[in-house]
Amino acid sequence: MYQLTKMIQRDFLNLLINPTWLFFCLMFPFLLITIVSFMTQGMYSDSFTSYDYYGVTLMFYSALYSGTFAANSFMEERIKQANLRGIYAPNCEWKIPFSKTIATFLYTLIIYSFVAVLVSILFSINYGSALFPLWLLFVGVNLASSSFGVFMCCLFKSEGVANQILSILTNIVAITAGLLFPAAAMGSLFSKVSQWMPLSKVIQAAFELIYDSHSQYFLLAFAGSLLVALIFSLLSQLLFKGEAYV
Repeated sequence: MYQLTKMIQRDFLNLLINPTWLFFCLMFPFLLITIVSFMTQGMYSDSFTSYDYYGVTLMFYSALYSGTFAANSFMEERIKQANLRGIYAPNCEWKIPFSKTIATFLYTLIIYSFVAVLVSILFSINYGSALFPLWLLFVGVNLASSSFGVFMCCLFKSEGVANQILSILTNIVAITAGLLFPAAAMGSLFSKVSQWMPLSKVIQAAFELIYDSHSQYFLLAFAGSLLVALIFSLLSQLLFKGEAYV
């Protein structure tokens, strides 16, 4: 346990001291919410503004990009060299992908939570009174995305390939789930397809928590996210081979 804790600390610090990743993690959701909300503010009402909509959906969209950070922290050359000792240490190989998942999850969760507080203050975004359940939904999506990013690296054994596929899948999921624009704007057929997307249930649960202070989908959405994270973490353990990592 001590060894795993130290590995997580080291991986977290590697993410924290990288100025490029820190800048992207901070500015990507902030600028995205600011620009998109400003450009679409005439499409919403005074009681439900574009900032209220995109302040929620684009934070979850940013959480999907945790997979990209996980891939970078897992396969980046400078970091790989530091883990060579762990690969050959007894009963340690499984800890490498698990450590990357947890470190990335904690790193992105802390920074994204800070950005959410910041935009809420600056743009008076309504996050409702059920803040803790809403935050738990975000935690679940963030953890699932981090686990998926590590899984993609274990599957393809290449940071570049993993990131390219992650970018494509992230945007497909975001569009079909209505994170970038309301699904109803694309017509009835697209709206029906969107309703079957698991992430759509998460977003629906989030808005119900904000405006109704409860949601019938909360437990299902939260448990589903944790289950996805668990599945991809287990698959990463099965696929990870130290000799391929080197």
